[in-house]
Order: sequence, then structure tokens, then C-alpha cells
Amino acid sequence: MNFCPTCGGKLENKSNFCPICGSELNSPVEPANIKTSAVMNGKKEKQAKKAPTAYMFGLIGMFLSVIIALGGLSLADFEFYSFSLWFVIPVGGIAFGMITTSVYCWRIVNKGYKPSRKNYLVSLVMVLITFFFIQYGEYQITYVTDDNEVNHQFTGDHISNFMDEDDNVLTFNNYFAYKLKNSESSLMYRGSEISEIDSSTGYNLFSWSLNLVGFLLGGLFSVFLSTQGKTHCMACKRAYVTEHRLGEMSSGKVVELQKLVQAIESNNFNTFIDIINRCDIFNNNDSEAQEESYIIKIGACPNCKHGYIIMRNYSPNGQGEYNENENKKIVLPITGSFATKALSFVEAA
Repeated sequence: MNFCPTCGGKLENKSNFCPICGSELNSPVEPANIKTSAVMNGKKEKQAKKAPTAYMFGLIGMFLSVIIALGGLSLADFEFYSFSLWFVIPVGGIAFGMITTSVYCWRIVNKGYKPSRKNYLVSLVMVLITFFFIQYGEYQITYVTDDNEVNHQFTGDHISNFMDEDDNVLTFNNYFAYKLKNSESSLMYRGSEISEIDSSTGYNLFSWSLNLVGFLLGGLFSVFLSTQGKTHCMACKRAYVTEHRLGEMSSGKVVELQKLVQAIESNNFNTFIDIINRCDIFNNNDSEAQEESYIIKIGACPNCKHGYIIMRNYSPNGQGEYNENENKKIVLPITGSFATKALSFVEAA
């Protein structure tokens, strides 16, 4: 069994290029290129060590979430992070969970990595810590006026100077328990509060738990969204492919699509682009009659320079818009010469 000298992938017999990374197997590798590559990789490693880690960027997202939550509470005297639709959809929790992990996810994707299970786990931990600090921050900015009105504008005495009905000093834990017993639910209409409803301890606990679940879902959803619409390089696994559109073909042209794949596999760019030009939907003015199509793009990895042909499948959703079918996306590696010709075609178009 032979292996690719570039990515280490297994090779089939009599292969002219690697099916994984697209490297030409019969082309000799110049020593100068290897030396240059090693120097560049050494520089990148040094830069990576100096660059702030994703965890440090994650702290920024956590800090923003806490500041926005407590700032909104202090200015508007409303717990935006606890807001829910119809008492069952924790919109506020989901939004603040996404804010918490958004910067962390951005840093991971920006560095070219694909989020792993570890990143999902770290996101959950970040959300839990942020949720706690928001709750604790709420306690720290809760004050009571001489008229026994609770506020969050630092007016009056701090809540820790008061006691509950059992004569327990309202520490953070006691304040939290007191809040579960005595909180009220507000009904909102067009952004304004229209009434308050006395809530039982059971419902308040349910509402708090629902809010926590919203935070967790929001944090995970942010990780999921960070990679949508992106193609990760299969060769170096260190970057996301930069895509350039070549054309669009009907998914009903099965024979032509098969010929397109064969042209890619045989490294025949001229045949490949000829098929696209002949079958392009907009060149033939039949875009309105199209039910499902493939948008064909050339993708180039900015890190290792490997190329790919990416075929994204789209179908109408009944509302005049098209949704991408991620499970039908096709990614095919191409040779260096094929990628060079494709990128030249894009620049000349």
C-alpha cells in the first residue's frame, strides 16, 4: 500500500494524484520548496505561540454577556436574560448563551480549526460559569429603598442588610432561595409590561431551569453556526477553504453532473469548464424553472494551497427562497494544475 507524501493518505494503484488532498504524485518535489515550507511552518508555529489563545477570547465573550445582562437589568430594571416567549421558549437565555461563546467560536474558526467535542464541552463550561456570574451579579446590584422597593440602580441599602421571613440574612444563597419563593412573572405586550402574576415556587424553579437550558442551547448553537456554509480543508485541517463561484447546474442533469465529476477525476479542466458553460442555468435563462440546483465553486485552502471543487445543493423552501442541503454537498479534491486554471478562469470572468 502506497501513501501520499503530502498528507499521508492511502493511495490506490496507478493513481496520478492523491484522492484526499489532490497532490500530483508523479511530480518531483523540489528541495527548495521543502525548505521554504519548513521555514514558513516554523514561523507560523512561533506566531501561534505569541497569539492569544481561544480561551482568552472566550473570556471576552463571557465578560460581554455578563456586562450586557447586568447593564440591561440596571438601566431598564428588567431581566432580559430570563425573558421567555409563552413562558416556555427561553429566548433571553438562548441569546445570552450565544453571546457567551460567540467570540470563542470565532477565534477557533478564524484560526482555521474545526470545532471538536472538546470545544463543545468548553463552551458548555463557559456558559455555566457565565450563568452563575450573572446570577451573582444580580445579587450584588440588588438594593432596597426606604419604601421597601427593590431596585438595581444602587439606591437604598444593599439586599444583604435585610432578612427573609425566617430571619435569615439574605446572603447570595438565601437571596436565591427567597427569589424562587416570591418571584412574580410579568406579562409583556409590544415591549411593555401589562400585568404581573404571582408564581409558585415550583413554577419559578421550572422557569429558572428553563432559562439555564436556554443558555446551554445558545452556547452550543453558537458553535454550530460558526462553521455553517464553510468547507474545512481535508489536507492540512488547519484552515477553511476560500470559495469562488464557477457556475450553477440543475440537479436534474444527472448525466452532465457525472461527466463533470469524471472531468475532475481525469484532471481535464477544459472539459470541466465546457460542461459548466453549456449547462449553466443563467446562461440558458432557465433559472425560474429550476427546482433544485448545484452551485459549483472552486475552493482554495489559504494554508496549504490545496484546491477543491465544491458542489453545493440548493432547493426552494416554498417562500421564494432557497435552502442549502448540507447532506448533498459534494467536495472533490483537485490537482494543483487544475486549481491554477480554475482560479485563472475566475479572475478572468
